[in-house]
Amino acid sequence: SPASVAAAAPGPQVTSAPPTILEVVVRFHPATGGVETTVLELSRGLRQRGLDVRVLCAANPAGPASVEGIPVERLPYRLSLGGTHLARGIVAAAVRTDPQLIHAHLPTAWWADAAAAAARRLRVPLVLTYNNDICGPGLKGAVATLYNRLALPRLLRSSSAVVAPNPRYAANSPPLRRSGITPIVIPWGVNVRRFAPAPAPASFSAAPLTVGFLSVLDRHHGYKGLSVLLRAAAAARADGAELQLRIAGAGEERARYQAMARELGLADAAWFLGFVTSADLPAFFTSNDLFALPSTDAAQEGFGLVLLEAMASGRPVLTTPVVGMAGEIVAADAGIVVPPADVDALRSALFAAASDRQRLVRMGANARRLAVERFSWDVPVAAYRA
Repeated sequence: SPASVAAAAPGPQVTSAPPTILEVVVRFHPATGGVETTVLELSRGLRQRGLDVRVLCAANPAGPASVEGIPVERLPYRLSLGGTHLARGIVAAAVRTDPQLIHAHLPTAWWADAAAAAARRLRVPLVLTYNNDICGPGLKGAVATLYNRLALPRLLRSSSAVVAPNPRYAANSPPLRRSGITPIVIPWGVNVRRFAPAPAPASFSAAPLTVGFLSVLDRHHGYKGLSVLLRAAAAARADGAELQLRIAGAGEERARYQAMARELGLADAAWFLGFVTSADLPAFFTSNDLFALPSTDAAQEGFGLVLLEAMASGRPVLTTPVVGMAGEIVAADAGIVVPPADVDALRSALFAAASDRQRLVRMGANARRLAVERFSWDVPVAAYRA
C-alpha cells in the first residue's frame, strides 16, 4: 500500500509544490461579466486539477481575499479609463506572488502590460488571452488607436502564447494580423450544472414569444445590438408576431433605450429589468423562450458568453456570425444566425420563431446538448492546463 511504501522509504519524503499561476485581470468575483466569469471558472478548474492559481485585480468591487479557496489580491485605484481601473503597484504585487506563469487578458490594457513587465522581471512565461481588440468611441477610441500602434506589438511579442476564444479573431483583428501571430483557439465554456434547462410552461404555445437580451447598457456596449433588436421586434409585431422583450442590464444608456422602445411602439412589450445578479442569472435565462444577442461588431465582440449560458439553460439563441460559436450553433441547429445589423433579417427570424414554437423546443434541446458536449468547462480547462 502507499502507506507501507512511505514507511519503508529511507530519509524524509519530499513532495514538490504545485506550480503557481497568477491571473492578472482588472475585475474579479463578485464582479460580473464575461471575462470575470471565465477567470473564475478557469481558476476553479485549474485548482481542481492540482495547480496553485492566484488572482491579482483592482478593488472594484471590494471583495474577499479568497474566493472558493483562490487567493485574491485587490489593488486600490483612483482613476478609470474606458472601464479599466488604473491601479498602481501591479508589477510589484505580481512579483511578490512569485508565480511560475502569468496569465493576462485583453482588452484591459495597463493590466496586461503590467503583467508582461512582471513576467519579464521574473523571467517566467506570459500567456495572453486575446478576447477582443481595444477600441471604442470618443476618447477611448483615440487612446486605443495609440495603444494598438505603440504598446500592443510589444505585449504580443512578450507573450509565450496568445490564446483567442473566437476562431475567426485572427482574421478579424487588425493588430493580430499585423503581428503575424496565429493564436491558439480555446473557446470559453459554460457551467452546465449551474445553467440547466427548465420545462416550458403549459401556456407556451399560446403565450407571446418571450425574447431575452442581456448586456451592460452603456455606450461602450452598443455593439451588442440592442438598437437593432428593438427595431426588428417592432417590425415583427407590426407584421402580426406576438412577442415581448425582456431586457436585462444597467448603464447610462438605459433611459435612451427605453425612450427608443416607446417611440417604436414597444412600451407594453419591452420590459427593462435592470441589473440581474449572478444568483438570478439561471432563472433569467429559463424565463425566456428565445435568447437574442445580435452583435454587430466583430472587433469588439470577442465571444458572446451569455449565449452559452442560454444554451446550457435549454434555450435556443438568435445571433450573428460575429460571435465565437456561430458555426457550432448552425451545425447543431441550436438557434438562428442572421447577418449583423440587418433589421429585416432579424425581423424575419423573430416572426418565424413566434410562428413555430415546436421548432424552438427542438432547437432548445439541441442547444443544451451542444453546450454539454462541446462547451462544458472541462473542455477549455483541459486545453488551458495543457
